[in-house]
Amino acid sequence: MKSIIFHNNKIIANLPFKERRKILESIVKTEKLKIRPSMQFITDDENKALKFYKDALKMHEEGIMIKNLEAEYHPGRRVGFMVKMKPDTADLDLVIVGAEYGSGKRAGWLTSYIVACKSNSDFLEVGKVSSGLKEKEGEETSYEEMTKLLKPLIIKEKNKEVTIKPRLVVSVKYQNIQKSPSYSSGYALRFPRITHYRPDRKHFDIATLEEVKKEALQHKPIPFNIV
Repeated sequence: MKSIIFHNNKIIANLPFKERRKILESIVKTEKLKIRPSMQFITDDENKALKFYKDALKMHEEGIMIKNLEAEYHPGRRVGFMVKMKPDTADLDLVIVGAEYGSGKRAGWLTSYIVACKSNSDFLEVGKVSSGLKEKEGEETSYEEMTKLLKPLIIKEKNKEVTIKPRLVVSVKYQNIQKSPSYSSGYALRFPRITHYRPDRKHFDIATLEEVKKEALQHKPIPFNIV
């Protein structure tokens, strides 16, 4: 758990972060592998802060949040309150080979996509991506428009899941690539999101399995930015 804004029938969003954190720690009973307050580290030493960040990445966290201890809680606001620190990302052009229908406000749309790389004449899965697109009607990269493009390519359906003829290419941004038995390529993209629909690219122009392996094997120091 990361934050608390309501306690004992009172809104406490106006309290400084450090006081809200104390309240959170007093009511959350840590249970291993179930629940705990998010790890916190307070320092004015840049080197110690960087080590904390790198340790978080080693634990497969996306990054860290840097917060103002005196700040109140303001939904959606970061400037003056917090910043997110995470690694720079890379991207690959991949083809969609499967999808799943969404629910709730996304009902009727294909909103989660299995993407694949190329290996000779085969297409091997490298992960599932469900973020990056817009929900606004009429946007080229919206879930609605993507669904319209994908429906004619459906070759099999089972419950909410569909198999897609590999034709539609998208650019997928990711943090890094790791080995995984969950996908046919043996690799999985971490924190993927779609950045562009690529009508200018054909399914045989996408990233190869060798390129995916090369990216996964890179061990150069991870650069970071603050967003």
